[in-house]
Amino acid sequence: MTQDSSSQIERFAHQIVCLRNISKLFSESEKELDDVLDTLVHLLPEGWQYPAATCIRIILGDRTIQSINFQETNWKQRAEIRTHDTKVGFLEIYYLEEKPEAQEGPFLSDERIILDTVAAELGGYLERKDMERILHQQYRELELYASLLRHDLKNDVGVIIGNVEIAKLTIADRDEVLDELLSSTEAVCNRMMNLLNAVGRTSKVAESDLVPMVEKIASLTEASSGLKVAVTVDEQVRGVQITGSKLLPLVFDNLLRNAATHAGTSPKVQISITREGDFASIIVTDDGPGIAEEIRDRLFHKGASTRGGGLGLYLSKAIVDALGGSIELVDGEEGAGATFHILLPTVL
Repeated sequence: MTQDSSSQIERFAHQIVCLRNISKLFSESEKELDDVLDTLVHLLPEGWQYPAATCIRIILGDRTIQSINFQETNWKQRAEIRTHDTKVGFLEIYYLEEKPEAQEGPFLSDERIILDTVAAELGGYLERKDMERILHQQYRELELYASLLRHDLKNDVGVIIGNVEIAKLTIADRDEVLDELLSSTEAVCNRMMNLLNAVGRTSKVAESDLVPMVEKIASLTEASSGLKVAVTVDEQVRGVQITGSKLLPLVFDNLLRNAATHAGTSPKVQISITREGDFASIIVTDDGPGIAEEIRDRLFHKGASTRGGGLGLYLSKAIVDALGGSIELVDGEEGAGATFHILLPTVL
């Protein structure tokens, strides 16, 4: 092997390592932008033929990031940085001293390819960071709006509940129709208040420990609705983690409250949690009348009329689907009411 061939192979090896390190850098989403750019200007020289004589500058609007040894010289390469098809800056390479002529002044043609590639990747990285910023801002605004909405709704529902209680205390000669209207209004308000409380609980943390989450929801529902819930857990599934979700507890809350409302005077629910390969399997069975045959096929459709949880089941399916799982109505044991089977992918 000639000396030129050996030098070329060594240079290519340096370029591969350089590009690999830059690719890894752009994948570290937790790093601050300034840290990424500062690291980038010190990684890039390794991709050039004379790294010790190479300095880098990144210009983004009024922001300039440069390597420690930076100084402008006559030996320069430059590439545009673009985001959303708009030029936002430049990535510049300088040699600090004169070098032999190559394809582009003292620079090699493969160095131009690297420069253009890194500039394009940097543009893509900046687009992703901008999208993350927008999504984070929208999420914060949505959380604030949801918090204000919960507060206002709870106050309004509390007023209605108070008025119903006053009506019951002050109207002594109520007929059966008025009694039913007051009881119905109170039941709807209590369900709304329970839902608002559930949303408030789950909005603070993304639940990922499945069994404690289900047991907690079961305990809270029992305390507030009179429903009897029996939870059986296969030991293989204890400690299993799922993808963290702030909304998943509402899926179980919805199923349990539907059972409490529609499964008779002394409703009972059995929850069984087992392991099925890479999934956690949760079967929820109540002792109510079951789901009417005519709506079983569209049970999870938006607006489907069920035992009072049509929209809830539609949203429940959307939440579970988003986690890569599934929820379906299945045929339970003889004499059982509605039986739902939920599969959730595990991460541990």
